[in-house]
Amino acid sequence: MNINSNSFKAPTSPTPPTQAEIQQLQDQLIKARDAFQAHETELQKLSTSRSKLLTQLNENEMVKKEFDLLESDAKIYKLNGPVLFKQTKEEAENTITSRLDIINNNLKQIETNFKDIEKKAMEQRNKIFEYQNKIRSLTAPPQAQ
Repeated sequence: MNINSNSFKAPTSPTPPTQAEIQQLQDQLIKARDAFQAHETELQKLSTSRSKLLTQLNENEMVKKEFDLLESDAKIYKLNGPVLFKQTKEEAENTITSRLDIINNNLKQIETNFKDIEKKAMEQRNKIFEYQNKIRSLTAPPQAQ
């Protein structure tokens, strides 16, 4: 059998990664980590806002239930600063209903924002894992086969 020296080549090992390539991946990893932490901070803020809104929602729903127990000619007073103002039951119910609508709309907006930012945070987390795996594979010693 005639072996042509041009057709047979010894297997070559992949070129080792340069320090610049590894540094570039580490820089990308740091950027992804910082973005992830920013998203986590934003999620915490949204969670706090959501908790406050849920508290307000519960309080206003309790007030609405109390109004349902009142007779139509009951005297209702609204505290505005240091002064009490007389209101009709209908005015007070309308105020509570509008507050409930506003709170529910704000909750929906926060839920939407929360889901969007949570999705972005997960994308950043996946990027972090990807960069970590690339760095590990580039810096790991070659495996004997």
